[in-house]
Amino acid sequence: MKIIFFEYMQQPRFWIARDDDGYWLVPAKDQGWHERSPFVGRVSHLDDLSDFDGIDLGLPD
Repeated sequence: MKIIFFEYMQQPRFWIARDDDGYWLVPAKDQGWHERSPFVGRVSHLDDLSDFDGIDLGLPD
């Protein structure tokens, strides 16, 4: 499964992830993947995430 991340909010910090199941709102913190929720909304532009700043989201292998 390929997961693509995008910058979304700085305060509080959230990222948007896209995978085979859709779009997710992911808290940008350690183990944040386990606290994700479906993203429902519209965004005019998202920048690809290039650096996780040392955060371990706890992504599936």
